[in-house]
Amino acid sequence: MAKEGMDAALLLHHRDVLYYAGTARPASLLVAPEPPTARLLARRGIEEIQREATVENVEPMRGFSSIVRALGELGLEDGVLGIELDTTPVDLYQRIAEAFAGWDVVDVTPLVMGQRLWKDEDEIAATRRAAEVADAAHRALARVAEAGMSELELAAEVERAMRLTGHEGYQPLRRPEGRGGGVFLMSGENLAVRGGHGLIITGAGLSPATPYGASRRVLQQGDLIVLDTGTVRDCYTADESRTFVLGEPTEAQQALFDLVAETHEAVLRQVVPDMPVSTLYAVAEGFVGGGAPPFFARGELVLPGFVGHGIGLELDEPPVLWPRDQTSRLWSGMVLAIETEVSAPGAGMMAKLEDTVVVRSGKPEILTGAPRTLTVCG
Repeated sequence: MAKEGMDAALLLHHRDVLYYAGTARPASLLVAPEPPTARLLARRGIEEIQREATVENVEPMRGFSSIVRALGELGLEDGVLGIELDTTPVDLYQRIAEAFAGWDVVDVTPLVMGQRLWKDEDEIAATRRAAEVADAAHRALARVAEAGMSELELAAEVERAMRLTGHEGYQPLRRPEGRGGGVFLMSGENLAVRGGHGLIITGAGLSPATPYGASRRVLQQGDLIVLDTGTVRDCYTADESRTFVLGEPTEAQQALFDLVAETHEAVLRQVVPDMPVSTLYAVAEGFVGGGAPPFFARGELVLPGFVGHGIGLELDEPPVLWPRDQTSRLWSGMVLAIETEVSAPGAGMMAKLEDTVVVRSGKPEILTGAPRTLTVCG
């Protein structure tokens, strides 16, 4: 913080507070480098917060005046205050600016997310348990999917398996508009529907209020089905996608999936320390750009614009593995979701593989374990 010119930081976003202080309950974390200070100010549920917190100083918060008072006790009447500008709404920012008049407010998010980028072995172990939840979801779909079910019925079976394996019931996303219980399930013509949730194909959903995930569409023999799960266990997330087919695949379906599998494996081989993230996308683009003759000509297949992202306490952490980032590189200890989605817009088809992996020296450690095959169901 001092190196970044900050005299103090005030963390308000629940996942950041969880990372540094061990609780996601309503609280604000005040941190100062000189003298080294971490004070957790509880807005509600102080008894529970005191039991969970990994910082010693836990006290009640009665508005921002409590934080101003705490800064005064540290001898800080003004200076540079860091807050998470990416998650702070304008009305809250205005209240902060008023409460901390005389302070310069700057963005602490790059520093926070930079520290969260590398995971220790305890964090990786928790992610491994989240991956077990994801694997259970994909096993459930393979076991129960059949023609005549609706997407919604199938998603309910998937979510049941996830919950019984310890899924915490939602997927934490840093983007304020992000929502979801952790299941994107889509089939047939819904494999061409983008709900606006990120760059990926998401399916149709149940209403304009939730335009992604399972719909009431009835599954038919011959359908491709894609399941994309974002699972949470012990605070950490895993991301896994697999492609299924009801009955034997057509030659075109198999060709599309084979290209996805070949591309996915090629990208995974590049997940090594010091690899530029833009190179991963270039590798995928090299495979997909040529199409899958004779079923898909050159230029008929497309990527969503990226081939993965960081993952941890939230599902959408940096880095994004896309060509826009020409500076970031992979380092040992990063946890990534390698996400290979290839669509054929003209045919209304899409196939996908996604795995949660740890960047290690030599080759990545793949945490998700569902078969990376086109699984025949029904």
